[in-house]
Amino acid sequence: MSALHLLPNNASPLERALSESLDRTPYFGPLIDSIAGLKYGATIPAAFSPWVVAEYGLGPISEFFNDDDELIAAGIPWQRVRGTPAALFMALSWIGYLAPELEDQNDRRRKWNRYQIGMGLVPVAELPVLRDAEYLAGISDPARSRFIRGWHGYNVRALEWSEQKWGEALWSDDSGIRLPGGTVKWSHGEEIDGSIIADAADRTALGVNVTLGEVLNWGDFPWNVPGVSWDGVTDVAAFKLFLIGRLSVYVGFYDAAGDAIGYRRPVAVRDVSASHVGGPAGHVFVEVEARTDFGDGEGAVCASIALVFRAHNIDAEKPGKLWLGPEEIEFEDGFEADDMTLGPVAVDFAFRRTVRQHVTLTLEI
Repeated sequence: MSALHLLPNNASPLERALSESLDRTPYFGPLIDSIAGLKYGATIPAAFSPWVVAEYGLGPISEFFNDDDELIAAGIPWQRVRGTPAALFMALSWIGYLAPELEDQNDRRRKWNRYQIGMGLVPVAELPVLRDAEYLAGISDPARSRFIRGWHGYNVRALEWSEQKWGEALWSDDSGIRLPGGTVKWSHGEEIDGSIIADAADRTALGVNVTLGEVLNWGDFPWNVPGVSWDGVTDVAAFKLFLIGRLSVYVGFYDAAGDAIGYRRPVAVRDVSASHVGGPAGHVFVEVEARTDFGDGEGAVCASIALVFRAHNIDAEKPGKLWLGPEEIEFEDGFEADDMTLGPVAVDFAFRRTVRQHVTLTLEI
């Protein structure tokens, strides 16, 4: 519309001349008309997109996208469902969580607005990803909700009377650990399995290289142990299991150079020979199970694991300490580390703050 049409009927010739000379409608009019519907087009000009980002309030999530086009394409649908589980799942997918499972707090609890997430994976880049997950959940969920815990691979819940077994729960708390400055607890676990076959040298070093009918000398064991009689060894497998059961054992963790990262005391040592029927006569299979704690060896990269026998804590006042550093372990008198280390088993993982490694090594001996 020309500016002349806005003048009153009694406008003077001077006023009409000034209005016409200052009228910029012919210049700006086509540009103004072209703006209409511009943000709804298939492609938004780069010079215009920051204003669209600001209009839709997408600044808080801009760091998760390479450019404004990606941000707008993902952010607008997210804004439309913000405050719902759909927004939460959408946001977590931006940092690699493709199949999370949302779990609302048990409705029997007083703090009903809390929720947990089964994340579906253990992130490789632990700290930045977990911080991003906590942040994205906080701006995607309802204002009244609180994200309290994320887990994958290791999920032990707080004990609820009459709802769980005592041996499968923790008193007053769920498993996990919080990052410095964070409010969400993270509980991750990884499974590591391996097998070790002991040779004659290993059996001799451990003192379990016995044969059927072997006549025994006096030893520091009672003569009513399984597999022996006054005439000698009558059951090689039974006697081996007895001898192995008397040896202290740790699971050792080593870096690529073969240097020790640390040693973990096992949670169980069990005979699994019944699961290996058909093996060599007289051989037994012993399963050693250990689980590292959150933060054990944090930052180190493990390249191999092994079984370490006849070792103990240098500090005699803490014989039951579960994790020993390389400087905290020593071997029984007369035994060396090389002879008492069976393995190694090649692995490849990094020790992380929120991850517990569940290690199961099967020893054939």
